[in-house]
Amino acid sequence: MSLQMTTIGKVISPFGIKGEVKVYPYSDFLDRCYLLKKVKLEGENYCGFKEVLKAYIHQKLWVFHFEGCNSRDDARELYGLLVKIFSSERVPLPPGEYYLDQIIGLKAFTVEGRKLGYVKDIIRSSNDIYVISNQEAGEEAGKRKDILIPALKTVVKEINLEKGTILIDPLPGLLD
Repeated sequence: MSLQMTTIGKVISPFGIKGEVKVYPYSDFLDRCYLLKKVKLEGENYCGFKEVLKAYIHQKLWVFHFEGCNSRDDARELYGLLVKIFSSERVPLPPGEYYLDQIIGLKAFTVEGRKLGYVKDIIRSSNDIYVISNQEAGEEAGKRKDILIPALKTVVKEINLEKGTILIDPLPGLLD
């Protein structure tokens, strides 16, 4: 089992008076909350594993009841903590689909072999947009220049996790 952790949500508020908390899910798989037995809670002032006593979906949010959290005051103490699982426990994706954290950090190249930089962020929208940090251009201009690449199959030709690369066939004018 991989010891690498993946953040799947964030505690946003207490829910009710019995120690339950609302969690904003960072996952597209809302039903995964029913499978969770133990999670890691992590923040500035706390880091530890908690058993999940109860979990359900409420208005596109998760509601968790963790061990040792028995009152609204206990639940308030968990505000802002990230909810993490072992990366090996993620829901498997179909071939050709990737988790965002798998794409962030990949080195970006054009299909001709020109290095563009690395994927530093992803803007979520109807069509995701990869934000490529172009360090070479940044050094010349005294600041970093970001390149915005639409995550379309006509533009992104290959994502290779083993090599840590992403191949891009930019539309005309995209890199100007």
